[in-house]
Amino acid sequence: MIHLAIESVLNQTYKDWELIIVDDGSTDNTKDVISKFIEKDNRIKYLHQKNKERSAARNKGIEEAKGHWICFLDSDDIYHTNHLEEFKNLINQKDSKRGLYFSGLSYGKYSEDFEEYDLTHKNNIEFIFLNTIGTPRACVHKSILLKHQFNEKIRIGEDRELWSRILKKNALYFHSKKTFIEVEHFKRSINLGTELENLKTLNLILKSNKKSIRKTVKNKVLSNAYFKISKSKIKANKIIIASCYIVLSLIYCLKHEQTRHKLMLLIAIYAAPNSNLVKGYKKH
Repeated sequence: MIHLAIESVLNQTYKDWELIIVDDGSTDNTKDVISKFIEKDNRIKYLHQKNKERSAARNKGIEEAKGHWICFLDSDDIYHTNHLEEFKNLINQKDSKRGLYFSGLSYGKYSEDFEEYDLTHKNNIEFIFLNTIGTPRACVHKSILLKHQFNEKIRIGEDRELWSRILKKNALYFHSKKTFIEVEHFKRSINLGTELENLKTLNLILKSNKKSIRKTVKNKVLSNAYFKISKSKIKANKIIIASCYIVLSLIYCLKHEQTRHKLMLLIAIYAAPNSNLVKGYKKH
């Protein structure tokens, strides 16, 4: 899939970029695929390292970058053709102020709909808890990323942890065009039973920012995390454990837009295990 990611950069309407590809210890033909692109375009640079996970790979890419602004792209995702141009426009609108910039998100294919953010936040730290902002949606000034690197000890949720540190002293800007495209597939790290690890990271960030986050926001975030765990347990057919996490989700935030749905699911996994509602969670 990496060839599609590279092609999406090559197809950008904004052409003044460099592409640094950090190979995090791949054992397939990644290098051969990349070499063919490098032969045709000298804006592409290839780096290889022993497997150290994605945070280390991103930190290495940041150090090697020559430009002032850095965007990220995983090998299994793509940019819409205007992704970099929209960031350039937004940065110009903000008079090139250094900070943390975000784009909207499309799933599977480009959507012309605008991103609908949860804007009930009281500060920027709350914003990144109420809105899940993955790394490929970000554009950050290099000077900020050299000072605040990805925590290489965190495997899941490392982006939100980094944003929380950056936003303590830097501005947040975003546009609503869904120029980053996330390609869904079963090997995505968020689909590989990482929910408990994500919860651990969430609690770490909440503890570090407890003075900046209202209790209502904290409870909503944890409620969502517990419900996400419950869905993975339903898929694994661990019904008792799943029901416990649904109950935890309800306890943490009963006044939630999904409360009725959660209650129906809780009843269904026992009273109607073969219902379409339950089957839907077992498939995904």
